[in-house]
Amino acid sequence: MEINELGDLELGPGRLTLWRISVPGIDSWRPDPRRPSYVQEEHLCRFDNSQPAWLGVAFEWSGEIDTTALSKAILGWIDRHEALRCRFAKDGSVIHLATVGPGAETLDLVELGDYADPGELARMLEEVFDANTKPLNWPPYVFVTISRPECTTLIVASDHSVTDAYSMASVPYEIWELYSAAIHGVAPRVAPAHSYLEYAASERASVSDLTDRYSAIEHWRELIAATGGQLPGFPVPLGAPGDALQQTRRIWLFDADSALRFDRACRAQGGHTTAGLFACLALAGKTLGNQKKFHSVAPFHTRSATRWKNSVGWYVGMSPVSFKVTDAFPDLLRSARLELKRARRTAQVPFSKAMEVLGRTLRDRFVVSYMDDRVVPGSDCWARWRTRFLISRCSDPQEVYVWVSRSHEESA
Repeated sequence: MEINELGDLELGPGRLTLWRISVPGIDSWRPDPRRPSYVQEEHLCRFDNSQPAWLGVAFEWSGEIDTTALSKAILGWIDRHEALRCRFAKDGSVIHLATVGPGAETLDLVELGDYADPGELARMLEEVFDANTKPLNWPPYVFVTISRPECTTLIVASDHSVTDAYSMASVPYEIWELYSAAIHGVAPRVAPAHSYLEYAASERASVSDLTDRYSAIEHWRELIAATGGQLPGFPVPLGAPGDALQQTRRIWLFDADSALRFDRACRAQGGHTTAGLFACLALAGKTLGNQKKFHSVAPFHTRSATRWKNSVGWYVGMSPVSFKVTDAFPDLLRSARLELKRARRTAQVPFSKAMEVLGRTLRDRFVVSYMDDRVVPGSDCWARWRTRFLISRCSDPQEVYVWVSRSHEESA
């Protein structure tokens, strides 16, 4: 999963088209008594209109596209996922939800012009995405295409409120399957997708009686006590605080053979790839920052039931990852493995709920994530489709996110 800002995409010139989605008639929307998930609620309550928070994916198909088939594919994708057919409204700290049934949406094509300069095209795309991914507007996501005779680039951007990284990673495959089915006049080969709104309801029911004696709460309490009452920061100084935008950088850690050898070496010592990566980060923290314990926050997926596997939504929970740093790598590896096992359980409790129980208001500053992209449907086509993932700009000088992913390409 190659994560980029728009300026890094090296987009070729072409005609930019916005595929504008709407629901004619206010009466189509129905008040829905279900509440948003905890992570949605926190995001919506903290929403700042000046700070976009969208995720995106860009992929490329050869030749010109069939606009009728792509329109059907886009509308079919929205119909598949109820999270894409819900609208939020905020009344103070209360979030109200409305939903619309499948088939209510319409789609119009808006030509935004021909762009020959890649920089100008990237700036226009950023303006379009920032303006069309507001979580309290509908839809909080946007489709665009960049058309050329030899190929078409498709880009989808969505506010984080209705998607996570896995959801966005699934977009190229789902849109391709729906598009191909429309072209050939057959049923699409996509597995059923359950509703994220139903997940949100089940999540709330599962933590309704949570107390400070719960193991996940104790896990957070331990981390907060160990890091001076805050969530951990980056192990080495980041420089003076300022208003400069964060920088996004990408490096290759391994080729395919090295990734396999690293995984096997970790397993031979009682660990696995994820534990090995955290162990290596811990050693780096000790070497560069004299860190005696490794402290970070890590995201874990919460698709704990099979029915959520193909669903679009924000299925992510946060957890402490904290363990003692030793010089013996096998011992360090096992410590990391045990802590990650504990962390996966903790992440099933929503972060905002855990902070509510603890009576704290904290924000993450140093986050480490590992994702094996090879399990994502269609990921074996990413190289052919020139698939790249996007994030909106951010201006938090104290925030460091380390995303490590392993794909079918020569990376880990």
